[in-house]
Amino acid sequence: MTREISDETLHTFVDGELAVDESERLIARMQEDVSLAARVCELRNLQSMVRTAYAEPPPPAGRADRASRRRLAGLAAAAVMLATGLTAGWVLRGLDDAPDGVHLARIVAPAGQGKMLLHLDSAEPQRMEAALDAAERLLDEAERQGRQMQVEIVANSQGIGLLRAGVSPHAARIAQLHARHVSLQFVACGQTVARLADEGERVVLLPAVRTAPTAVGEIVDRLQQGWTYVRI
Repeated sequence: MTREISDETLHTFVDGELAVDESERLIARMQEDVSLAARVCELRNLQSMVRTAYAEPPPPAGRADRASRRRLAGLAAAAVMLATGLTAGWVLRGLDDAPDGVHLARIVAPAGQGKMLLHLDSAEPQRMEAALDAAERLLDEAERQGRQMQVEIVANSQGIGLLRAGVSPHAARIAQLHARHVSLQFVACGQTVARLADEGERVVLLPAVRTAPTAVGEIVDRLQQGWTYVRI
């Protein structure tokens, strides 16, 4: 039955990292199991959308740093707007009313209302602050309206610095937000942590942070659970 094949195995297969013999057995099984084939197809589509959302065009030449900082400050307000008006079906969109010059991508889940995942892969202080501002505003707004809201910040690549003890410039604020909002989670990409360790860096994460095997896997899992994805 389909449930015998774990999501982790399917992630590995879609990533092209499953052993040849296991891949052959899985392909053979997919030919006989329509529901399993559908799971693999959806997973492949979701991973493709996530990787597309990762891609960020270079900033226009001559763009002033001060102007970029002003635009980044608007990310939090833009992210709050994503909590309403979500459509059914998997859709990858750029945010039409995002601050000028900022690439802000979202993947809208079928039942994404009330569940928001914010993805950070940049070490820019303004983007780190924008991610925290967005999370805080989403949760505060939900609390004022008496709504349930779950927010998760997942960090990988250079963004992992937000979640590292002794490195993050926002350690105190993260601890405060985590204590105040039980529905706020912070997740570090285990793949990034392992890479840094291989390079000789000692990585210690903040107490509020948990680790996922990979950022892509975490994002896809959340999308399958009905969360909406925003890359900051």
